[in-house]
Amino acid sequence: MSRFLPYSPEQAYLLPPNVQDELGGEHLCFFLRRMVKHLDLSSFEQAYSAEGGELYAPELMLGVGLYAYAVGITSARLLEKRLVEDLPLRYLAGGARVDNWALSAFRRRHGRGLNDAFTQVLEMARELGLGRLGRVAIDSTRIKANASRDRIDTEQRLRNQRAKLRRQVRRWQKACDGDDAEPAGGEIRLAEAERRLAELPRRLEKLRKSGMRKLSQSDEDARFLRERGGRFVLGYTAEVAVSDDHLIVGQRVSQSETDNASLLPLVEEVEQQLGMRPQQVLADSGFFSLANVEELERGGIDVYVPDTN
Repeated sequence: MSRFLPYSPEQAYLLPPNVQDELGGEHLCFFLRRMVKHLDLSSFEQAYSAEGGELYAPELMLGVGLYAYAVGITSARLLEKRLVEDLPLRYLAGGARVDNWALSAFRRRHGRGLNDAFTQVLEMARELGLGRLGRVAIDSTRIKANASRDRIDTEQRLRNQRAKLRRQVRRWQKACDGDDAEPAGGEIRLAEAERRLAELPRRLEKLRKSGMRKLSQSDEDARFLRERGGRFVLGYTAEVAVSDDHLIVGQRVSQSETDNASLLPLVEEVEQQLGMRPQQVLADSGFFSLANVEELERGGIDVYVPDTN
């Protein structure tokens, strides 16, 4: 008798037909499935006409999307790959192999519907007694923009580019107007250099209006923000407020270079979302300022923020 357990990866079923037997009934995918079944998805359905080919069911796309966000998958291409490899996603997709084009198109088309779905989730949580606002904790993090740190406009760099392009234009003009044979593609290169030269004043004016020393060419809203350890990241500041039962009750994405400018707006966001003010606010020392503490205390909120000094 062999001491080894049977091993046969080529067998017809590697997993039991019932996914719940494998993952357990409390797995996140089953919770999301139950939740999506209770949502009103009529706005998703009404966005399509009766004509055309068959589409993936909105509850499939929404369930897959919510699970992906919950486990940190934001790339449609990665999600397409995981829909084949991950059992929870295969369950939520009903075995369908949705490609990244369909996933991206659904997200682009239903921005309003997705927002309404998240609102329904908050309402459902409140009906279940979640989202208690006795106390909220606030924090922030930097999010890297989808932009290159090398493609940055500064005033000196733009001036250097303008001087270089002017030299190129004069050189190619001489080559095109001279008696010698015209260099191959000279007129095309000249037209391209003149086009780039004409764009520089607009880019320089935009840099000056922004009030920034550096401005990304591919994402003009992104900012260079300091991270822990003294490093800088080109991106945004994401801010969240979380209730005692771990429900996100407020969120913002800003260009704030420091957190203390975000404390009051985030508390206002919580009040706007849930219709009531928290009794206590907790945050780290980055959110501290005397003005913040005094303003929140005037509103009857206890503030627990370490003094940076």
